[in-house]
Amino acid sequence: MTDIELRNITLDLADGSRVLDDVSLEVPDGTNLAICGPGRAGKTTLLRILAGLADATEGDVLLGGVVSNRVSPRDRNLSMVFSDFLLHPHLDTYDNMAFAALLRRIQPEDEIDALVEEVADLLALTPVLDERPAKLDDAQRQRAAVGRSIVRDADGYLFDEPFAAQEPRLRGHVRSVTVQWQADLERTSIFATAHPEEAVTLADQVAVLNLGWVHQVGSPREIYDKPADLFVAGFMGSPAMNLVPATIEGSTLRLPFAEVRMDADMAEKVGDRTVVVVGIRPEHCFDSSKSESHQLAHPVHIEGRVDDAEWGGKTQAVYLGYEIDPDIEDQLTAIEDDFEFDLFHNFFVAQLSSDSEAEIGSTVRISVSAEQLHLFDLETAERLRAPGEIPEPEPEPDTEIETASDSEADDVAELAADQAPGDTTVLTAADIAAAEDDPEATATYDWMVDWEPEPEAPKEAPKFDWMPDKDDQPDS
Repeated sequence: MTDIELRNITLDLADGSRVLDDVSLEVPDGTNLAICGPGRAGKTTLLRILAGLADATEGDVLLGGVVSNRVSPRDRNLSMVFSDFLLHPHLDTYDNMAFAALLRRIQPEDEIDALVEEVADLLALTPVLDERPAKLDDAQRQRAAVGRSIVRDADGYLFDEPFAAQEPRLRGHVRSVTVQWQADLERTSIFATAHPEEAVTLADQVAVLNLGWVHQVGSPREIYDKPADLFVAGFMGSPAMNLVPATIEGSTLRLPFAEVRMDADMAEKVGDRTVVVVGIRPEHCFDSSKSESHQLAHPVHIEGRVDDAEWGGKTQAVYLGYEIDPDIEDQLTAIEDDFEFDLFHNFFVAQLSSDSEAEIGSTVRISVSAEQLHLFDLETAERLRAPGEIPEPEPEPDTEIETASDSEADDVAELAADQAPGDTTVLTAADIAAAEDDPEATATYDWMVDWEPEPEAPKEAPKFDWMPDKDDQPDS
């Protein structure tokens, strides 16, 4: 296996349109990355550049730390599953799965045979090993293409929508066994998918891509908890995050259906903005009439008419309509045009427990903790605040000894050496700094800064009880 790196990859077409814009990604040896984005994001193009099937306008492809731009696809030794899962029509399933490994002549034939049998069992292909592609359905052909890729011993593995043709009941299983197989063999793998819920289950790291630009790279939890911008917030997650415009009036965030009193941290993040976008995840909402809502810290209450409800068994999705100011709506539309993706809606989605009595046409009251609110800038679309982002407290003055300068440390050591044996006062660099900068402190600590030794008094010889007084001593 090897590590894979894309460094400042840019691709411009002949008509001047930009397909990839300064993309940089790293996949350490033995790990996996999921590239997630909607159609026309550039996922397939990026994998083709990695495999050597397309050339970038600018940037470098590094395999094992070596620039490989001019290395042929064969010599890059990368195994790729294409989204169209082409198979050799004249070969049966077994021969298709073994073909790439046999062609390389690196693995022994008996080892390849054992691998094909094992992978076929994992991918539910054993009954059709003797069948040609024409006799297989799309799901089986795609699994055969995946099997052909993972049977082969390569330096890296590229999967372009490898599970798109699978039926819902099998998709999770095929995905799970493929990822587990790669992880057990510590293989470097890159998966491309348009499904956010799939991306977070596939890889250690997720790269969110849209229109050829990487919006964010992080662990699935980082992507979920702290989306970098409005696109990541609106695209990643199922159901998607509610993105609601809010105006600022004093210390209050005024949403179309609720008001939020801002704390000091929230007010600092908002600054002098007059409009922001508030993000609320549907799964963070609770029916206010249920006991679970009473445990929320700083609850925000949302009340509205239920326009639609979708039963999901354990939970149900409830839709509340609301109106958006026309001027603000124009700004939201401009953001959607930039991303070429629908982010904003005139309804609010809450994922409530199945025992909620919310019904179409009824009025429901929903609670969400103010601590779970995300804030985004309306002009730049960047995140202003995410739940759990607490400002770090400033260090106390007496803790600055760790950052004290060398001269301050020398002063402390010198003063400590001059202390009387019985004096247990602890001197710190902060004491020195306070004495130099603070007038009141200077009055208190002048003896520390401008200290000079007083002349010593004449020392008398020690006298003990057994010694006679000087006047009583006999003349010599």
